[in-house]
Amino acid sequence: MAGKHLKPTVLELGGKAPAIIAEDADVQNAAAQCALGAFLHAGQICMSTERILVNAKVAKQFREGLKFAMDNIFSEKDQRASAQLISALPVEKNKKLLQDAISKGATVLYGDANHIEPSKTKMRPVIIENVKPNMDIYQTESFGPTVSVIVVNSDEEAVAIANDTDYGLNAAVFTEDLRRGLRIAKQIEFGAVHINSMTVHDESALPHGGFKKSGFGRFNGLEGLQEWVHTKTITWRD
Repeated sequence: MAGKHLKPTVLELGGKAPAIIAEDADVQNAAAQCALGAFLHAGQICMSTERILVNAKVAKQFREGLKFAMDNIFSEKDQRASAQLISALPVEKNKKLLQDAISKGATVLYGDANHIEPSKTKMRPVIIENVKPNMDIYQTESFGPTVSVIVVNSDEEAVAIANDTDYGLNAAVFTEDLRRGLRIAKQIEFGAVHINSMTVHDESALPHGGFKKSGFGRFNGLEGLQEWVHTKTITWRD
């Protein structure tokens, strides 16, 4: 290895992105951002929304808003809404996760978990709720067109569930109170938290990277450039 320069490694290993919907959130915006965050590119983005943690006080309104957003963006009545996945394997994985959750008490909020597409590499979006820790989908990154809705009673409960994962890449918080949003953002263990915007968010000027099993190191921004240099401390005393 003599004479060779080793490049720093920035490793990203996936995510289980939560979106926290506080009781004072703009519910319609939150619903639209969650629909986009969960199902863009068939959910095959490491930053895709995987768990929606909605306060019980706005849960009914949010469900209605989410259904409305889905009907307007990823309508199950539109044949073109079927998500194209990279192969048949992630389709099988997501259907298995859904069946496991439903068999343990989860319910379908949107879509048809039993729908079969003519193509083995396609699958329509499915939203489930009443998801519990004993279900595989609670912890497993689906990396596909499925998302879980979990009703919580407080910000503290939302933070606890958001952090109850081995991953920590991206997250979102929806609230009209910036102080509340910042407080939640500081408490959840994720490399990036977006207030009132979807979890899928990456800009070249901002450092990007995760905590825990979502990897180490950063790319983009000044922090990304610093990954490529060695920090050296030199002192001098006259």
